[in-house]
Amino acid sequence: MEETERETTEYVPCSGNDESTSLCEKAIQEETANDGHCKHLNSSKWIRTQKSIEDKYPYTCKDESSCCSKHMRSVALCTNTTGKDAVFKFLPIVNVIRKYKFRQYFVGDLLSGISAACLHFPQGMAFGISSSLAPAYGLYTSFFPVILYMIFGTSPHTSFGTNAVIALSTAELVSVETFTGRSIALPNISSETNTTYALTTDEILLYKASVAAASSFFAGIMLFLLGVFRLGIVTTYLSASFIGGFTTGAAFHIFTSQIQTALGLQIPLVKGIGKIVFTYIAIFEKISSVNIASFIMVLTCAIILILVKDVINEKFRSKLKVPIPIDLIVIIFATIVSHFGNVRDKFGVKIVGQIPTGIPVPSIPELSIFSSIIGKSAEIAALIFFITISLAKLMAVKHNYEIDDNQELIAYGLANIGSSFFGCFASCGAPPRAMILNDLNAKTTLNAVFSILIILFILLFIGPLLTSLPVPVLAVIVMVAVKGLLAQILDLPSIWRTNRYDFVTWVVTCSITILTDLPYGLLCGIICSLFVVVLQSQIARSYNVIKASEEGIFLSPDKHTGLVDDPEIKIFRMNYSLYYATSELFQKKLYRKVADPRMKIATLHRSSLGEKAIGSKQGSDDLSNKKTNVDPVSPKFKNLYNTNADRYGEFVKVEFEEDMRNRSMLRIIILDCRYVNFMDIKGANTLKSIVSEYKKVNIKMLLSGCPPFMIKMLEKSDCFNVISRDEVFFDLEDSYAAAQMILEKENKAKE
Repeated sequence: MEETERETTEYVPCSGNDESTSLCEKAIQEETANDGHCKHLNSSKWIRTQKSIEDKYPYTCKDESSCCSKHMRSVALCTNTTGKDAVFKFLPIVNVIRKYKFRQYFVGDLLSGISAACLHFPQGMAFGISSSLAPAYGLYTSFFPVILYMIFGTSPHTSFGTNAVIALSTAELVSVETFTGRSIALPNISSETNTTYALTTDEILLYKASVAAASSFFAGIMLFLLGVFRLGIVTTYLSASFIGGFTTGAAFHIFTSQIQTALGLQIPLVKGIGKIVFTYIAIFEKISSVNIASFIMVLTCAIILILVKDVINEKFRSKLKVPIPIDLIVIIFATIVSHFGNVRDKFGVKIVGQIPTGIPVPSIPELSIFSSIIGKSAEIAALIFFITISLAKLMAVKHNYEIDDNQELIAYGLANIGSSFFGCFASCGAPPRAMILNDLNAKTTLNAVFSILIILFILLFIGPLLTSLPVPVLAVIVMVAVKGLLAQILDLPSIWRTNRYDFVTWVVTCSITILTDLPYGLLCGIICSLFVVVLQSQIARSYNVIKASEEGIFLSPDKHTGLVDDPEIKIFRMNYSLYYATSELFQKKLYRKVADPRMKIATLHRSSLGEKAIGSKQGSDDLSNKKTNVDPVSPKFKNLYNTNADRYGEFVKVEFEEDMRNRSMLRIIILDCRYVNFMDIKGANTLKSIVSEYKKVNIKMLLSGCPPFMIKMLEKSDCFNVISRDEVFFDLEDSYAAAQMILEKENKAKE
């Protein structure tokens, strides 16, 4: 029969002063027996306390404040090297140009840049109308922010420019400000006016544009300051479920906002909570007024767009070097049909109208309305940040590169600040363009050069040719563009099976976004995400573990069989951080699963009175069959028992007595702290209180695997006044061996 080796380890107390012997182990193994099946190996191993490890391998920086000050000095120190690096960091385009590999990068950048421009053009005009301005302003926003992001941005797959969510938020802002503004005298405008195409005079349009530009300026200032003060770390708290729920809800808002334009309806302006519900009510009330020509045009374009995007481009992706730019093709053919068919005069279909050529003259935004638009501008800034950074991070993970969150914030800010002087409304990244750059393998941010050149050509020469473009066609392009975001709802079954907390976050965020409005959905989604994190820390599992026989591993008896429990030593593993929100929960779970020292005090008190069980009036068969005549148990201990009775559940008498007998044998508790990621002063004080309570009933507590920050917090909170540093061990095996030695020493002393 093949022999196997089994190792038994003899533990030896660690001597931190013995420099000649390794703290890790006494590395001599010798064969002691051979029973025909196993070779038993004996080895001796030092018991390693945390202090002994720290003494042998000191920390490089024990004082956190000095480490922090050194870091701050290194950042503030302006040497030639750091100054040069700072310039390259602030202007990433410089490094991109310096390290550009023409043969490897050019084709990918060329194809992706041209394809992105084919989306910039139709979406720019569509979102220009959606923002309550004009198509030309959408084209401006597809040009100037792209230049600035190319210079300051770090993600090659982020295509800055128009965005449906931002256009919708801008429309709300300029509509409200236009009707309440006092800078110009506005004519009476019917509430029946379609807010996505309500341009009655050039004066009103110019004022709307100045309001939108001012909002872009203020939003850019906020984003820039966030980047300067290095607050990009907040992106860490954006969960995938929150982003998915919010973007789906936002897509629903965008889709709804285009229905009235696509069908040629005139409905009242709806704002505030529940606006989607009221919008659909208004649409159904006027469903009989649908423009049939617009409906047929929209239906035809939708079928063509979906067929080409989801069937042809997807099925033949490997054979097509560039996806078919169906949005651009649809615009060209729709313009031709509209022009020669005269659909505006014959069927009442709205058209884009005159698009001015050239680049606008820079002007200062309307800054005097700061107080009235700052709130909405902050909301728009938050939307820009959350949408764009989530796309950038998604692409960074997919293509295995890193982005600088703070530099991205600076880029978003400067793109909006600079473009606001050219009449642009707030700009943002967009999922459709990001996916195009992803599919065509964009290599660097220089892919934007080709998009910029094409949009510039359109602004200078092509604009007048698009006068007859039907507005419903632009609306259906937007509706199809957000189809992918709406389809995220199909991921819900998978999310439910994977993690139900993520499912709740997704559903809550999406539902509130749809039923109320974008800012409420954003706020509630963030609150829900944080609440779920706290809730998961509150209900994280903590349990007892038992040392497996002849193995250096520790397993939970709830999940494994064949484990032999030691009634004198209990090991409790906590799988969460110890802070103000979990400290009481930790104490309750420890007392319930291991032993409640207050219960033991109560039991000892009854024992001194002659009672054998808490709240019992009749003695045990093992001790007496007669009722005791001693004084009743004090109300204090009765209340203590009643409180804990609910916690332990309903036990039959024999089971309860056996459980209490096992608990009464307990002498040492080992607390496994390896999974503690954070501890505050409340958690440290709770731990100190627990150790003190166990000491009162002669139960010793040992700590195992404490991270360095936990040791530091225990020192600051004077926890080592109630527990010795020699009772804090390096790992669970060391602490268990120490507990066995302590019991052996105490037993010998009793003999």
